[in-house]
Amino acid sequence: MPTLRYKIIPVFSLLLFLFSGQLLVAYGQLKSDSVTVSGRIKNLTIQLYRQSPNVTISRNNILQASRELARPAPLEPDGSFKVTLPLVYPYEELYFNFGQISTAFLASAGTIEIALDADSLFLSDAPFRFSGANAQVNNQLTRYKVFEFKNKPKADGRQLTRKVEGRSAEDSRKILTNEFITTYEKYRETHEILPLLDQYIKSGVKYEVAAFLYDKASAEQDTRLETNVPISNLRPANDLFLTVQRATALERFSLYAASRIADQDGRGIPVGTFANLVDRYIRDLSETERARINELKTGRTGTNRDMPMLQRILQRHQDTLAKLLVYETRMSHLRKVVDTTGLDYLKANFLATNLPTIELKNQELLYQHIMPQVGDPHYRLSLEELYRLEVKDSATINAVAAKFSKQINQPVEVLSGVTLLRSSRYGKELIEQFQAQAQGRLIYVLAWSPDVEASRLELQAARALQEQLGSRDILFVYVGTSETSTELWRESVAKNKAKGLHVFVETDQFDSLIALMRSDVVPAATLLGRDGKFIKRDAPLPSKPDEVLKLLREK
Repeated sequence: MPTLRYKIIPVFSLLLFLFSGQLLVAYGQLKSDSVTVSGRIKNLTIQLYRQSPNVTISRNNILQASRELARPAPLEPDGSFKVTLPLVYPYEELYFNFGQISTAFLASAGTIEIALDADSLFLSDAPFRFSGANAQVNNQLTRYKVFEFKNKPKADGRQLTRKVEGRSAEDSRKILTNEFITTYEKYRETHEILPLLDQYIKSGVKYEVAAFLYDKASAEQDTRLETNVPISNLRPANDLFLTVQRATALERFSLYAASRIADQDGRGIPVGTFANLVDRYIRDLSETERARINELKTGRTGTNRDMPMLQRILQRHQDTLAKLLVYETRMSHLRKVVDTTGLDYLKANFLATNLPTIELKNQELLYQHIMPQVGDPHYRLSLEELYRLEVKDSATINAVAAKFSKQINQPVEVLSGVTLLRSSRYGKELIEQFQAQAQGRLIYVLAWSPDVEASRLELQAARALQEQLGSRDILFVYVGTSETSTELWRESVAKNKAKGLHVFVETDQFDSLIALMRSDVVPAATLLGRDGKFIKRDAPLPSKPDEVLKLLREK
């Protein structure tokens, strides 16, 4: 099962390096702006309202390309809506969603109004009308998106790869730019483009090209991409726009940078860095240990005589030091292969990537350690946003932990409608536990893990599906396992608050259930009858609610 595992750095390798001091990066202060998005859906019918009682406005975070940060805006009886979102960059690409209707638009600080008519939602190619900030740009963008949809050829990665095969990185950049901008240039032949829209579209193209080049360089183990192509053409620091293309390109950059240090696995960090971590975070040192740590952190070279002491400290505080050592080790390798602005992003990206896969106590630890080292104010704001989203339910997490810790085979309702169970059963006996809790209801089972992003997304989708169906005729059972800790599973459940029965099992128990479900992948779902027998072993996942609802109607 794919998951994040922290590697324990051998203490011996720490002694191979001389002290290397690390200064905290000075950073400027920047406050986020905000945009208020309001509007009205005219002629909103009861049927449309029941299908979608909210509109959703979502935006990107530059540190998590695969995630959209969504804000629902409830529809009023007259079809009006209003929601306010933070902005980190001067211009950000936002997304409006209502049912099956969606569009991208460009936001900046201020107010944006979106008007649309329910009578023409499925008849007009461009049913949106913008006013307020960037109104002209967004109305022209809407028309361009219609043109792009009708005229842009399907992307063919293999064909693009053939076109740049054997070409230099700079030649490849020019070829790809021409390919990606063709549809826009065709539109420009018959339309006068507003300057801001021109900058926005060209910014997106630049990052599409950069993402392709980083992928190509990673695959070919090309270590000179950022030497042969100016960094300003790959990840310019002063770009005004935040788009999904930019977030994706920087994500590809992080993978490219990681590929360049792949052969460094197993190597340690300067002993002085380790001593500084111990001095800062470890309190129960003996007088002898404290004296020697003070010497090492000020530049003294470690010796073989220090090894037993360092091993003891690491073993006593492995849970704390392991996370910090992984970060410091990675950064010590990365700073040898990337520039300072790139390293700044990679520091923030490290925490943003790992936040969903570590427990609350370690989220707080890494945040306090890494945040002061991030200099770019936009990265700081982006990281702050993601961190606050992760820890906002800390009171609920602690309340759940107080109610449920070490009970075995004893269901405990920790929140209204949310029951936790740590099971010792396997296979069919595990299913019998579900049946006992179902009390004659159908049982929809989701097998998932908080270690895996796809699983976490399915848990979110399951909550929405459960809220739609209720619990009178069907019990949702979420069977989870984690190679990180039971604590991470419990915290994930507390954050999600999906109603139903949440069961934690060890990996061998989990495998016994997956075998009965006849699934080769995780997450997986199955539907059990009121008698506990399988109705559909490989059932649709919660992210396909229409298929799940169809299956339930048939049963």
